[in-house]
Amino acid sequence: MKIADIKIHVFKSSVPLYLTSFSGLKESLEGTMEFSLVRILTDEGTEGDYVVWGEVPAARPKALAETLRAFKPYLVGEDPLYRERIYQKLGSFWYGQKGPAFAAIDIALWDIAGKVVNLPIYKLLGGCREKIRAYASGNPSQSVDEIVNLTLKLKKKGYKAMKLHPLSLEACRAIRENVGDEVILIHDAVFSYGRQEALRIGRELEKLNFYWYEAPLPAYDIEGYIELARKLDIPITVELLHDHLEYIRREAVDICRCISGFSGGITELRKIAALCEMFSLKIEPHSFGGIFTQAANLHVMLSISNCDFFELPVDVNGQEGIFDVGTHDTIRIDKDGYVHAPEKPGLGLEVDWEQVKESTEVSL
Repeated sequence: MKIADIKIHVFKSSVPLYLTSFSGLKESLEGTMEFSLVRILTDEGTEGDYVVWGEVPAARPKALAETLRAFKPYLVGEDPLYRERIYQKLGSFWYGQKGPAFAAIDIALWDIAGKVVNLPIYKLLGGCREKIRAYASGNPSQSVDEIVNLTLKLKKKGYKAMKLHPLSLEACRAIRENVGDEVILIHDAVFSYGRQEALRIGRELEKLNFYWYEAPLPAYDIEGYIELARKLDIPITVELLHDHLEYIRREAVDICRCISGFSGGITELRKIAALCEMFSLKIEPHSFGGIFTQAANLHVMLSISNCDFFELPVDVNGQEGIFDVGTHDTIRIDKDGYVHAPEKPGLGLEVDWEQVKESTEVSL
């Protein structure tokens, strides 16, 4: 089996651009989110599919197509089951700087592998469990009363854990008071604080029994993270696209957090998970994104033991499925707050070809 072609289709979408992991304010970002289907076609008919969501500039259709156009000559004619060889080949060519197009290729190749052997990816990766706890993740309004109402609604739906960001300390206190101690709360500051403020807020979060403290400082401030991790008992984490070993080695984080959809896909996420395991650390992948991104992360999470939660995006009203573009399949919690393993082969998501018919194909 050989890779015969790569195609990209841009979906029509009405998902508001402000529903991203970088902004909690509707007024700050206008327009709609762009979603692109990347297809790897083989000479034997098996196809790998992955939908990229356009949260960052490199993931938007024009930039994505430009990168895929450069990748294509190095992919056509390759055996799609040689994922590690392709990973090393493309990674070396691009000086180790990966991105959404790289991740899309890797995840689509895993989708092919699962379809070839008729197994979901998590079983190809070894398989560790068939369900994992989920936490609701989203950007609520800035009103404390509305935030509290949202958390109560999520609790009623069955969520046992929540991360709503960015939040004031007033909102953090109000949420804890209203949802009780049985709900796990996570604080994501979205890189908002300086060192002194981050330390002060961290100490308050400890009093409120928050589970982890995410992205209080800019990701490049490794010295600041080292200081916070030493002074605070609450676990510290931050999303990283690279330098995972340096942050782990220097004890700058207590939990490793990565963004596989904007870096090296499933292959890289599995490598980072193994690295964390060697240092006895948890890994909690950033899964706020399109449903294909969610599914790719979920498969890895189900194949490892050093991960506790699946991140499930919700909108300002607590509605799931806000990024379910390109498929009719869904990822939802059960009554106990768990998400379950996909049962279909590969990623476990069937492409909605009616949406593809309405999409715009970009020439590579």
